[in-house]
Amino acid sequence: MHASVFHRCTPKLAAAKRTIVGRRWMSVRPMMLDGGANPTLPPRKKVTIQHLYQMRRAGTPITMLTAYDFPTARALDTHGVDMALVGDSLAQVCLGLPSTTHLTLDDMLHHTRAVARGATHPFLVADMPFGSYHASPEDAVRSAVRMVQEGHVEAVKLEGGPEIATTVQRITQIGVPVMGHVGLMPQRHAALSGYRVQGRDAAGAREVLDSARALQDAGAFAIVLEAIPHRLAEYITAHLSIPTIGIGAGPGTSGQVLVWDDVMTRWHGKKAKFVRRFADVGHEEGRGVQTYIDAVRSGSFPCSKIEGYEMGSGEWERFLGEVGDKGWRGTADEVQQREENAHANADGASAPRLAQAM
Repeated sequence: MHASVFHRCTPKLAAAKRTIVGRRWMSVRPMMLDGGANPTLPPRKKVTIQHLYQMRRAGTPITMLTAYDFPTARALDTHGVDMALVGDSLAQVCLGLPSTTHLTLDDMLHHTRAVARGATHPFLVADMPFGSYHASPEDAVRSAVRMVQEGHVEAVKLEGGPEIATTVQRITQIGVPVMGHVGLMPQRHAALSGYRVQGRDAAGAREVLDSARALQDAGAFAIVLEAIPHRLAEYITAHLSIPTIGIGAGPGTSGQVLVWDDVMTRWHGKKAKFVRRFADVGHEEGRGVQTYIDAVRSGSFPCSKIEGYEMGSGEWERFLGEVGDKGWRGTADEVQQREENAHANADGASAPRLAQAM
């Protein structure tokens, strides 16, 4: 690296960032869990099923977003989201798998643990992966117990209708809350001939309604309604006694859920009609990566005065003496010498002017 790059670390820039480098922060230090909270707001209360029912009765829309890792979970927790869903959509948006059916229970447990550490106030739900609850109710109970004990979730979500009612009942009987999921069921996308809107004719609408009622009767505490006509979703919501969470189901449900990466424009696959992008994080990420590359290649990052560390007074000279290389001079030494010479020349030029003034 040429010595000239060090001139980009100007005293003005160093002064502007002095407050940032006042402490010797390191990237591996644990973050303060309350660091992002707004101190002017009262502390959040833990969201429970009872709170969700109260919100439904009061007509307060319930907010739900997916989270797959600790930082995203912290964002949901800090900014007041009511429910966090570790959705099996992590198969595509996080793991690069072709569909949710490729996700394993162990994959899910790894991510739920991370989210549970960050989302301490939202009610935490996770999808039971494809194959983890289909073989038998007993197999489903074992999987649900692992989700709670190892994954630290508060509830599990299952896709299906009357055919899984017995499974839902068995899981709820052991004390694990179950959220149902009807309408478009991504785990069955092959059987449904793709990701298609459900309930568009009278027979299909009746099937979705019957499925929702069967899950409620089996003990589900809430139901996700995905990709169904908005009138049907409102009708189902009005005829159930439990909250409904819509995704592509219109505004007439008890609440809404979206995938984090869709909301933040970080997923560049096919955009579903029901997705609204609320921030362009993907663009900012791209800009940040490119700016980083440019800074490294231009030599403006890192700057020894701002992002660097120094040795104690005299320790560098002592080190060079111990290794027998006292004459070694690095780029920083050359820059420092030039700066000292420049200051000396400036002081020398100002002396005659000062004498004339006197």
